[in-house]
Order: sequence, then structure tokens, then C-alpha cells
Amino acid sequence: MSPDSDRVEQATKLKQLEHALATRPVIEQAKGMLMVLRSWSADDAFAALREVSQHTNVKLHDVAAVVVAAGTRRPAAVPENTTAAVLAGLRSAGIWSAERLDRL
Repeated sequence: MSPDSDRVEQATKLKQLEHALATRPVIEQAKGMLMVLRSWSADDAFAALREVSQHTNVKLHDVAAVVVAAGTRRPAAVPENTTAAVLAGLRSAGIWSAERLDRL
């Protein structure tokens, strides 16, 4: 490898780590909400978020942002179509009751 390609690879890894650190809090908040609302373990809550992410083709941190927004009744910082897809995914997976989501 050349020094330039090493620098590019290191810069890419740094950006990925920075992104992971920036998105982790909202994922942890969403996990905590699911743990409280559903009496789930942290692993079960994360698995549920991951399942919705995979089935809706929405990034995990965006799914988490929608869950947190739904729980706090604040708008999610994601596009409306993303919010709609995640809410539909939460309903269909039985993770969040339709009654609860319909009040948003």
C-alpha cells in the first residue's frame, strides 16, 4: 500500500468512527425506551431496532430517531417518508402499538 492509500483508509475509518459515536446516543435512547415499554433486555431491544432497520431499508440510527421522536412526541430529524416507513415497520413488527402511534 502506498502512503496515500493508507491515509485515505485511515481517514475513512476515522469518519466511520466519528459517525458511530455521533449516532450511538439516539440508538441507546431508543433501546432504553423499548426496554421500559416492552420489558425487554438490551439485546432484545437492539434486535428489534435492527429488524425494523433491515425490513424497512432505513439506517439503524434513523429508526432509533423515529422511536425516540414517537416516544417524546417530537418530530424526528429524518425525512417524512423515512418516518412513515419506520412507523409502519414498528406497527407490522408489533413493536409499537398502532394505538400508541396513531396518537402522534
